[in-house]
Amino acid sequence: MRRRAAALVASLVSLATTGLAQVAQDPPGFAFPFNTATYRMTAAFDLDRATDTRADYTGWRSGDPTAGSGHAYDGHSGSDFGMPNGTPLHAIANGTVTSRYQDFPTNDTSGGGNYIITSHTAGGHTYRVNFWHLDYQGALVGVGSSVTKGQQIAISNNTGNSTGPHLHYGISRSSATNNYTCPFYHGWWEAQEYYWGDTRPCLIFIRVNSGPLNGRTGNTTAYPVVTTLPTGSVFVATQHNGWYRILLPMPPAWVVEARTPTGALSSAYSESGSWLNDASRSTVADIDDSANRTALAAAGSRYSTFTGTGGTQTATFRFTPPQRGTYRVLTTWPRDANALGVTYSVTHLNGTSTATLDQRGDASPVGAGTHASPFVIARNPYVGRHSTVGAESIWPSYSPAGSGISQGGPERLYRLLLPRASAVRVRVDHADYPTKDVDIHLLGSQSNTNCLARADWSFSHSAAAGTYFIAADTYQNATRATDYTLTVELDDTTPLPDSWVLVGEYSFDRAVEYSVQVRQQSVTGPADPARPGRVYADAIKIVPVITHRSVFISNDASLTSRVNTSTTPVCSVVVHVDSLAGNDSRDFADYMEVPVHAAKGRGATNASPIVAKAVTGHRFVVTERTPDGWYRVHLTNATGATSGWISGRHLTIYNAAAATLVPAASPEGWAVR
Repeated sequence: MRRRAAALVASLVSLATTGLAQVAQDPPGFAFPFNTATYRMTAAFDLDRATDTRADYTGWRSGDPTAGSGHAYDGHSGSDFGMPNGTPLHAIANGTVTSRYQDFPTNDTSGGGNYIITSHTAGGHTYRVNFWHLDYQGALVGVGSSVTKGQQIAISNNTGNSTGPHLHYGISRSSATNNYTCPFYHGWWEAQEYYWGDTRPCLIFIRVNSGPLNGRTGNTTAYPVVTTLPTGSVFVATQHNGWYRILLPMPPAWVVEARTPTGALSSAYSESGSWLNDASRSTVADIDDSANRTALAAAGSRYSTFTGTGGTQTATFRFTPPQRGTYRVLTTWPRDANALGVTYSVTHLNGTSTATLDQRGDASPVGAGTHASPFVIARNPYVGRHSTVGAESIWPSYSPAGSGISQGGPERLYRLLLPRASAVRVRVDHADYPTKDVDIHLLGSQSNTNCLARADWSFSHSAAAGTYFIAADTYQNATRATDYTLTVELDDTTPLPDSWVLVGEYSFDRAVEYSVQVRQQSVTGPADPARPGRVYADAIKIVPVITHRSVFISNDASLTSRVNTSTTPVCSVVVHVDSLAGNDSRDFADYMEVPVHAAKGRGATNASPIVAKAVTGHRFVVTERTPDGWYRVHLTNATGATSGWISGRHLTIYNAAAATLVPAASPEGWAVR
């Protein structure tokens, strides 16, 4: 009893120390750059940097209906706010003037215009803020001068390349890549969080009083329905001009399998010809904390055999998407697969498409991580959790890459067979650095003198088809040996067993049945002539792509009532992570997807099903929060639940006190009373 009590205390201490680090960040205390909140946005930041395309922070793209303010134009590096010439502009926080120009005359329309740039430190980050198109002599504070929050520092105008009086406002984290980013992602204006009044708001909160409420691609009933919003749900609206534009959580990925957990054929699966049950099935595992993480649950898979070339057998998976949009269709097969030229036929919104994949297996033994028997990387992505403690210590250094770096500690070895050229991305993660230290090396053969790439933490290398080895080696000596996680990712076009392999990307409508059919007739032979020919129908994975970050909903007062932060405290969070080190992405391509779980997590972990996903810049209304950093948010009827829980380590939070504080999840196996 004493041991169990001690375990409970240890678990609670762990929650207190690790969980609290996950609580959502408070935003910096930035003030408005102007006195009144009635100046509407006239042009948003362009979050699609590709040539001749554009997209704003709501996900609006070229050709979409805008329903009023908020649209971008191509290459726009800031956010424009229309205002009369002579409008006073203010410092958003205490800081310093780092640059200014104020000598363009007010009738100049060709140059960059007058500007002032300020620098502010908040929350451990340094922010650089741009004010452009100022009045002649309109930058009122000199370079190097200190400014205080609310101090007038400039006067607006229309100088430079400008089509009308406005302020071009930009913000970046100058400690990172100096990208001027969408202020709705990196800029926070205290108190009102971008609330702009009734007629053309930038952010307000909508409660659905009577549902389900249709969310459409455009601002009339003529546009297709993307999803529906359940009664009682609350969402963030980004525009209002006849209709509201709502930031939209996405449905999770899901899997259609040939077999049910009891071994029976799934009702969503059918076949023709001769197919057999196999206890062997793909052991594919998604990356931990992936927004598209799904679990394979069935008892096994189905396969057909062939000699020489393929026959007439087909296997069909049927599915009905919960939300209109673009989806990636992926497939998988186990290591016993052995067929060249398997056809996948996909029905979709625009017709039928086919893709041909080689189902290559791998009969190699799994391996022990030694030089004589390396671990075999036979899935994509591969995640191996191993240790260099007690491993062999044979290679003290590597060349040509890594020359001069001592790797005298023990190492583990991995073998990677590439059937075709691919980018190889390798990452190692371990705790207790720098006391403990494991480095990674890519080898063109099983030799430490054929090192193609190495890194302390991660690298990417373009590799031709062939056999490669990866060494996870301890830096300097055995005292630095430790447990570690090795992650290896290949291009989606590289088919391996126990992997999710991309079939293609297609558009689907909601509530319409589609299918993926596996056809054996196109098979040209076995990939490995020494083994029996086998075609597998294991599973199909449907992954929604972020194509509709927002939808339009009716302005009918009987369906929606407005709740705004100027009269009612509302707790909301914004997803602040992206793929760049400084979290200062200026492009949707750099954004990251984060999971929303069915139940609140315990500290930093959550093993419950993923019921939705969110993307960088996504905003949610929060109704409940836990002390260790989990937040309940509202979802649509296209997700796996009408509400879910998201981790605070991804979030910046507004008005935290407006959300109910509820107990954290209990340690597994314990009920805390």
